[in-house]
Amino acid sequence: MKILITGHKGYLGQEFLARYGRDYDIVGFDLLDGFDIADADSLALAMRGCDQVVHLAAIPKPVEDKSLGDYLAVNVRGTENVLAAAVRAGVKRVVYASSTTVYGIEGGIPFQTPITESQPVLFQYAVADKLNCRECDLSYHFSKVMAEQMLAWYGLNRKIQTVSLRFGPIGKVFLGTSVSDANAAQAISLVLNSPDEFWYEPFSIVDDVSHIDITKAKRVLDYAPEPPQYTPEQIYSTLANRYSTER
Repeated sequence: MKILITGHKGYLGQEFLARYGRDYDIVGFDLLDGFDIADADSLALAMRGCDQVVHLAAIPKPVEDKSLGDYLAVNVRGTENVLAAAVRAGVKRVVYASSTTVYGIEGGIPFQTPITESQPVLFQYAVADKLNCRECDLSYHFSKVMAEQMLAWYGLNRKIQTVSLRFGPIGKVFLGTSVSDANAAQAISLVLNSPDEFWYEPFSIVDDVSHIDITKAKRVLDYAPEPPQYTPEQIYSTLANRYSTER
């Protein structure tokens, strides 16, 4: 199977390649090599002959010096460019690295539990005076929600399969939420090899935590999360901290 990976030199990209790279014919597309997801023509050219795309390139977390415009440019319009290029290239499926931030899992946001894929997003339940987060936390959340809406639009209107993997914090525990490197990489490989059709399908991809339901990923993808072993330095905050700004 020939796949293009955007952001293949990032943290998750390197983890995936180390564990599963030999299983696929890999085409890398990374800003470190001068390839920008803002360039739709270059994306379409690189995707020629590819069966699937794994879209990892993004501003991957809240960063205080990033504006809403930065997040929209990279995480939303960049994702639209990837999807449009995939349609042009005749790619079968786009696998997108989303985040549990779509559920409001950020410092200072009172997210609701238990969490399922059908849960309302932050803007459907939040009250402004109950938020105690930074602007970049909301901007990052908003960009990931909007990017998922792009996947849904292209899946429905352009008939290209799209899958959103809502990863927990990778390789660490934040607000009681986590996904190990191995579990995150496993989920990507499972989607790539799935015989099912996904015209827009989100999956929560986390470790076996009590507050997020991963039944769907287990049933549909055969996701089998390995028990992780985190060091004290990798545990940033517990689920009880979800009403605070602790990071």
